[in-house]
Amino acid sequence: MTGKGNEPRQAIANSLQEWQRKEPIVTSQKFDSKNKFDPKNIEKLDRPERAQWQSITAFLEILRPQSGMTYADIGCGPGYFTLPVAERVGPKGQVYAVDLQPEMLSELAQRAEAGGLKNIKTVRCEERRIPLPDDAVEAACLANVYHELEDTPAFLAELRRILRPGGRLILIDWKPIETPMGPPLSQRIPGEIIGQALQQAGFAHRQDHDIYPYHTLIEAS
Repeated sequence: MTGKGNEPRQAIANSLQEWQRKEPIVTSQKFDSKNKFDPKNIEKLDRPERAQWQSITAFLEILRPQSGMTYADIGCGPGYFTLPVAERVGPKGQVYAVDLQPEMLSELAQRAEAGGLKNIKTVRCEERRIPLPDDAVEAACLANVYHELEDTPAFLAELRRILRPGGRLILIDWKPIETPMGPPLSQRIPGEIIGQALQQAGFAHRQDHDIYPYHTLIEAS
């Protein structure tokens, strides 16, 4: 017997299977992919050319961080988006830098200290759990991580839980197109499938922003 708790997960899986049927080029995509970014390649996240295809300025225009804002960067890495947001929310704000990999959190903490940013708290998460209280933040970002999630419905439910009512999620992930860098095409998921998963997780409102050449950006609440 299938319980109601499994219905969203099955609906998302069915959508992904239908997409795979229509797009044979990505039939090796696995919904519970265990492919993770190797922290040994951290320098790839800092390449200057990244600004050309994943502009921080464009991201900030959508996030609109304000002084005193509470924000969580999920899968923060060494702080590409985290540090600029921390600068803008100021000392009255709170930024949670959340990552699965301790190497990333250590590097980010060093950079925050070097930059004099005292409003960042590093948090190590688990595959299916974000150790933050309910309604902890006004906004959250999940950048370049969605395709790595092992249990997408569970993780999106966690994101919904930590966001305050009316809070916004900025989700960025690789478009299923050939690009000069990034994960294999077989691991990438179309924005429409991601949007369906967000809806199943309780995000009632969605806006797509076509600002990046290689990435989908979805604003959800």
